[in-house]
Amino acid sequence: MTHKTLLACMLLASPSLFASPYLTISTSTTSRDYPLDTTTPLIVTLNKDNYQLKVSGIDASCDNKLPKKVKFNTPLPLLCGEASSLPLTIRFTGDYSFVYDDQLHTLTFKRQPKKVAKTEFKRPIPKVKCEVLPQQSQTISLGNTYPDGTKLKDVFTGQVVTVESGNVSLQPNASSGGLTLLELAEPIQANSDFNYRNANIYFVMVDRFKDSDPEATQPYGRQKDGKQEIGTFHGGDLKGITGKLDYIKSLGTNVIWLSPIVEQVHGFVGGGDSGSFPFYAYHGYWARDFTKIDESFGDDEDLRQLVTEAHKRGMKVLLDAVINHPGYSNLADIQFDHLRVVKSSKPLPKNWSQWIPKEGENWHSYHTNIDYHSQNWINWWGSDWIRTGLPGYDKPGSSDTTLSLAGLPDFKTESTKTVQPPPFLLANPGTRVVARDNYTVADYLIEWQTDWVKRFGIDGYRVDTVKHVEGDVWKRLKAEATTSLEQWRSKHNVTGHPFWMMGEVWGHSAYRSPYFDDGFDALINFDMQKKLDKGAACFSQMAKTYQHYADEIQRSADFNPVSYMSSHDTELFFSRFKDYNLQRNAANALLLSPGAIQIYYGDEIGRNIGPYADDFHQGTRSDMIWDLSMDKQKLLEHWKTIGQFRDRHPAVGAGKHTQLENDNAFAFSRELGDDKVVIVYFGK
Repeated sequence: MTHKTLLACMLLASPSLFASPYLTISTSTTSRDYPLDTTTPLIVTLNKDNYQLKVSGIDASCDNKLPKKVKFNTPLPLLCGEASSLPLTIRFTGDYSFVYDDQLHTLTFKRQPKKVAKTEFKRPIPKVKCEVLPQQSQTISLGNTYPDGTKLKDVFTGQVVTVESGNVSLQPNASSGGLTLLELAEPIQANSDFNYRNANIYFVMVDRFKDSDPEATQPYGRQKDGKQEIGTFHGGDLKGITGKLDYIKSLGTNVIWLSPIVEQVHGFVGGGDSGSFPFYAYHGYWARDFTKIDESFGDDEDLRQLVTEAHKRGMKVLLDAVINHPGYSNLADIQFDHLRVVKSSKPLPKNWSQWIPKEGENWHSYHTNIDYHSQNWINWWGSDWIRTGLPGYDKPGSSDTTLSLAGLPDFKTESTKTVQPPPFLLANPGTRVVARDNYTVADYLIEWQTDWVKRFGIDGYRVDTVKHVEGDVWKRLKAEATTSLEQWRSKHNVTGHPFWMMGEVWGHSAYRSPYFDDGFDALINFDMQKKLDKGAACFSQMAKTYQHYADEIQRSADFNPVSYMSSHDTELFFSRFKDYNLQRNAANALLLSPGAIQIYYGDEIGRNIGPYADDFHQGTRSDMIWDLSMDKQKLLEHWKTIGQFRDRHPAVGAGKHTQLENDNAFAFSRELGDDKVVIVYFGK
């Protein structure tokens, strides 16, 4: 979701990830993990909000009883052998410290003095036992994976070896992170059978990837802030992505996921807890009109060209479907739609989108111009469409499907009442919204989403905020999108895989949950990002995870986890350690994982966080880097090698996983029909 700063769900429990206890700090929309060090206080900046603290990984015995609430400057006893969860309310934004006592198993929470200098948090490398890279050639048992006499090639070094008595002799390679990838030296034939369980999905945030026309001005009166441009549009567009398709394909990508491209709200809201920057809908998750492309991103022909060129390169295209909510109200749209809710006593510039805070104000202060008690708000979306805290509307509820995510209007997708589209939407220039007889809110939303499939041959959807919409709606979306894709293919005389839906259930891990019964072919796996800490420190730490994922995939015909290392809603993996070798090693662990994987743009070159003021997740949406240093070029070439290996071999993601018994290395095979590969890790 994400925009999880903006749209999020409750975090589910996570397994122990670090060698020592760790602290998870979460809100209803965000979550971050920190290892607890007994020698150094953990200092974290917390905004005014309600938090949930969870301490896990205390592998000890004690008689502690958990207190009911957090008290400042007071040691809090923690449970041993199970997670400790405590609510925390922060009333003042600032720096706070957590100190863990490993003898008494307590956590002490303090507010730091206001003038404490901020230091960049850098995650310590997990202390794990690992194989040591040998210098001399090693004999590796392949079991019965290949018959004797088979010639295999290591894709990193090009060395060719022959299987003798089920063994091969290999020279370890330090430059690959101690990794060797073995495939047939002379493949019988190229394996071109695409399998979504082996999908390598490249997620592009459209606005931050590539600007095809840097001289162009932003539409809808959107402004720059002239400062750090944390929450403004940066100019990335569909044409820019099309121009980089060869680059994306070179990473072994076979699926592209685009952040939402529909028309967004035109104006800004206040960014961060302190309103320190204007926050526009550059990310795509605050829709105004679901039927047309936002002019910042391009037009219909730009999308048609992108899909056509991606398909030529054998890549499928996923759009991002948002059905839970539209975007916020804002000054620009209020003026554009002639909504009479602005206070006459508050002078505004001629173009309301050019409003800026005066001395003593911040970007939240634009609210003072708006009368939120006006009965005219009923002329916005209308009470039949949304629930929100405005006059004449039903208030949001407390259940997953009726709550308001980050204050966003909540669509009444459960309603059986027939409705007409709001007048502002019917009058929106270029809209494809048409009033229908006997349509409910869900009927319109499903029609608007599936129209993109019918018109452009979209291969699938990444679905936002799954748990916040009724399962029957998702089933209908899947069925109607499937029909729409069949219609498009019939019209263009092409065939292909069935329409594919990947869902985002916040905090979901790698197991086959009932959400798969609601039309989803895959769910995002929030577990992997944390496991990659140890996987980057030592690849063999992935052994149990790989076996578990692969076994679950083989056990359930319709189960597919989508694992990631970075996302727009959590963290950039590179920002954890800021180390190119660890980024390379984490790539090894992710790209060789069973099931589908998702790459966030720039993972492959170590893109770091950008400025974020007091909203950390804004930093994860920094601009893509195209002028590469030597370190980034080296990382990119490694990524291409392993990504293309995965793309050539569906067995990597979809095959049976067998760990091969070797005393001197971590080795395993993956097999899917005639496709077989062996991966060997010698150590660091």
